Amino acid sequence: MGADPTRREEALRQAALGHLSAAVAMLRPLAEASGDPEDRLLIGRLALVLTDDRETRDQLERAYREFRERGLPRRAALAATWLAVHLDLLDERIAARAWLDRARRLLEPEGRCVEQGYVLVALFGIAVASADALQENARAALAVAREFRDPNLECKALADWGLALVSRGQIAEGMAHLDEALAMITAGETRDPAVISQAVCGMINACDRSGDLARAETWLRFVEERTPAEGQGASIHTFAQCWRALGSVLSEAGQWTEAETLLRLALARGDRSYHFARLATRAAFAELRIRQGRFEEAARLIDEGSDRVEVLGPRARLHLAQGRSDLAAAVARQALRQLDGDRLRAAPLLLVLVDAELAAGNIEAAGEAAEELARMAELTAVSTVAAQAALAVGRTAAARGDPAAAAERFAAGLAVMHDGAALLRAALHLALARAQAGSRPADAAVNAQTAFAVYERLGAPEAASASELLRELGRPASPAPRPSAPLAALTHREREVLDLLPRGLTNPDIAQRLHITPRTAEHHVSSILSKLGLRNRSEAAAFAASFRLAGESPAGR
Repeated sequence: MGADPTRREEALRQAALGHLSAAVAMLRPLAEASGDPEDRLLIGRLALVLTDDRETRDQLERAYREFRERGLPRRAALAATWLAVHLDLLDERIAARAWLDRARRLLEPEGRCVEQGYVLVALFGIAVASADALQENARAALAVAREFRDPNLECKALADWGLALVSRGQIAEGMAHLDEALAMITAGETRDPAVISQAVCGMINACDRSGDLARAETWLRFVEERTPAEGQGASIHTFAQCWRALGSVLSEAGQWTEAETLLRLALARGDRSYHFARLATRAAFAELRIRQGRFEEAARLIDEGSDRVEVLGPRARLHLAQGRSDLAAAVARQALRQLDGDRLRAAPLLLVLVDAELAAGNIEAAGEAAEELARMAELTAVSTVAAQAALAVGRTAAARGDPAAAAERFAAGLAVMHDGAALLRAALHLALARAQAGSRPADAAVNAQTAFAVYERLGAPEAASASELLRELGRPASPAPRPSAPLAALTHREREVLDLLPRGLTNPDIAQRLHITPRTAEHHVSSILSKLGLRNRSEAAAFAASFRLAGESPAGR
């Protein structure tokens, strides 16, 4: 006999509000009393969002066995599917595939059913490297969802399909699918926390891949408003992914101070989430450190044992920045082999491959990669991809001794650029300046100064190259003001207070440690939140915890 429907409905209501721990606490005794595997399946799925590994695996495995014992293969297949999701998030991908294969086998004799749709879109869309596979499965799952009128499956399929379309370069169509999925959540058509988490992560990551800063900020505010419960697994995983994605967009846009704040929050939250989230957040932070020329710090953040695309990208860029062009090319190729149809993530990797081959003196190989990137740009009609292709083709032309052709391509790349992607624009300006230096020195100086202004303002290592070119052109560089680091606005005492927040100390505890009054400690905490743009003490604690995870200290010790 199932659980008390009234208590079960209240637990579901609590889950929909984000109070997942309370929902699990209500359901656990009911599941023990009822012996109904449906109750165990629900607890396991909620525990998955709570990132409770032990509870998730125990409840889902028990649900699977009990469904099998009762002769319910469809429900057993669904339990197996959620086990696969759990294992994939732990980066146990062989075991995850085995459970998905088991789910498919159980459903083979069952005819068409809604569980087949859940198997098709089982994994988190953001963790699927192949945009082609993601799109194919999402399209099929959406048909199943609408046939069986399952709004949770429909929302998940829409979000996955939208992310796949954006990744393929069909941004308007993809965002329309994602907006529809998020509208279903806003309207309350889906209340499943796992689906909500995946759909929101899909939207924010689509914004990351397409560079849509405005939309990313809008949906992050939506997440913040819907996640009032601090410490809930839903907020841990979802916020980690949202902050990571938005931080990546800001990093590429040249807003490094804001990017670092968000990436630090993502790093701290991601460290408490699943293995995939930890990998992705550390890789994104490493990307920022590479752009800043802080290679040793970047290396500490990159997991050398992972072959996930999220990690391979920054690893290839780090190798290239350190002059190891052969390794950079090999890692870039390894990543590109996984990205079937994912043009937005493949394009920057192809540019890395071009630069690595040129650095190694392999001009023909660089040309082939540049041509592939140019073909990709024609298929996407995305300005950043077109600009990356122009940069790749232009650099190859320059290496072949044709500066005029190179300049033409660099200028074409700048012509298609819109707002955002400040670093890509600066790279085009600097490349154009080099190509013009011998024939049009005045134009070269203007472009070099434009690039220098961006790089100098950010403190990027490319500023030295731009400055050297300006000196060669007889035009000394004009220094630009640099942005401050996130902690620059804090006093030494405020940094000491910030360093204590991850330990869960109260204001009186902090006051005792630092020999100040509790009122002074309270004032310091309020000042820290204001200066860093953080919402509450929990975010400040997460921000401070990121320094330990990155091998640093906010107090400077």
